[in-house]
Amino acid sequence: MEHNVSLSFTIVTYNNQDKIKNTILSIITAVDNLFPYKIFIVDNESTDETLEVVRGINHKQIEIVPSENRGFGFGHNVVLNRLQSTYHFIVNPDIQIKDSQSLQVMINYMNENPSVGLLSPLILNEDGTIQYLFRNRPTVLDAAIRFAGKKILRKRQEKFINLKSGYNKILPIENASGSFMLVRTDIFKAVRGFDERYFMYYEDTDLTRKINEISSAMFVPTASVMHSWERANGRDIRYIWIMLQSLYKYMQKWGWLLW
Repeated sequence: MEHNVSLSFTIVTYNNQDKIKNTILSIITAVDNLFPYKIFIVDNESTDETLEVVRGINHKQIEIVPSENRGFGFGHNVVLNRLQSTYHFIVNPDIQIKDSQSLQVMINYMNENPSVGLLSPLILNEDGTIQYLFRNRPTVLDAAIRFAGKKILRKRQEKFINLKSGYNKILPIENASGSFMLVRTDIFKAVRGFDERYFMYYEDTDLTRKINEISSAMFVPTASVMHSWERANGRDIRYIWIMLQSLYKYMQKWGWLLW
């Protein structure tokens, strides 16, 4: 157990009965006996068996926190004032940490780079292929062409996701994915967590930008996690509308960057 390093994890759940157990067990397996830690399960009024599954794990480091369903960022902020850790992990309920070594790589990097406030690892699909989430600061054009399809302005889309980087170098990141973030707890508190005006989408982009203003955010592909990704916005007009609203809020806040 490393001296003076403690960890906390928050998973915001909403009807995740089929995935939440594997996510929690992957955290416990990776962390147990290495660091003191706490796992907060913030439940956004699930109507399935999510809470029963979590209770069934019966682990002393798990705390269930009921919450009204006011969005992703709000859910993660519910525990902001409870955090007493050195490092805090923002984790989707469909993420799995590979093993203790992957976790240790992340902790070592943060220990060795005190100016870094946010670490974004390499995020992989279940088959081991890369999810291209090393993204640049968004523009209205980038948002529009991503809706239009992968073949539209392909070079522009490849630039947005930094495809030429090879996804094998440690580099600064402007737009980290909220599916998995490691943040320095004092920095997370200093920026007051997520902006709760976003119900869903762009809250991770906003957080990355806030953290970059007072420290730095880094893409660290020497560490990786697995993400069972589903792009809900591509299937349902409701999610498209939420995304457009969040894009508008982001641009209003930070300034309209058209292209």
